[in-house]
Amino acid sequence: MPKQSYLPAKEADRRTLLNNVADKLPGAYATKYGITSGELTTLENFRLWYNWTFTVLDYVRQKSQGYTAFRDDLAYGASVSSGNLSLPQDFTLPALPATGSPAVTITPVANGFGFLGTLVARIKNHAAYAVSDGEDLGIEGPAVAPPDPQTTKPTLQAVPTAGGKVEIQWKKGAFSGIRIEVDRGNGQWVFLDVDLKPHYTDNASPAPGTTALWKYRAIYLQGDQVFGQWSDPVSIAVHG
Repeated sequence: MPKQSYLPAKEADRRTLLNNVADKLPGAYATKYGITSGELTTLENFRLWYNWTFTVLDYVRQKSQGYTAFRDDLAYGASVSSGNLSLPQDFTLPALPATGSPAVTITPVANGFGFLGTLVARIKNHAAYAVSDGEDLGIEGPAVAPPDPQTTKPTLQAVPTAGGKVEIQWKKGAFSGIRIEVDRGNGQWVFLDVDLKPHYTDNASPAPGTTALWKYRAIYLQGDQVFGQWSDPVSIAVHG
């Protein structure tokens, strides 16, 4: 079964992943997968700086609220109707990440998750890689559930083109293509075409001087077999 990326979309979830890897990789995993002490130091330094940014951003948000309240009191007496005001507490950032004794500030290095990605790739490509190790480290992404044939269907849009034709817009996703049917205004669905790459242009035209309401529907193809349900029909007025 295919899997999603191990790297979450949200920064807070990435922080959880990074802390988990940085906690668990040193020791047996590092030995098994050939991760050097220098690489572990780089990973730990990235972890320290990344966690620091969360602390700073939370601190800044709190301070921002204080300065916003000061502005509103200054301008409108929002919480203090009259009299003198006190400035918010001085703005001082938390201490920078440091190591050693005496402590020396760690130099931040760009693209920490890019570096983590190279470690993850090496681990997963290692001859001794075990999925259970990856699950423990958090570098095995969640499984992607297969599409449900009872609910899966294309979403279509019928759009007029500059040449007076109709373009059927659709998204391919993980499928091979779509089978398209058309109703030219007589209430009968008939086969139109198979399209393997979005989007599809219907080159037919109504008779000169006439107007018709054409409808389109489609169903996904998996290989050369239909999959899922027919799309909801889409309609468009066409003019000859």
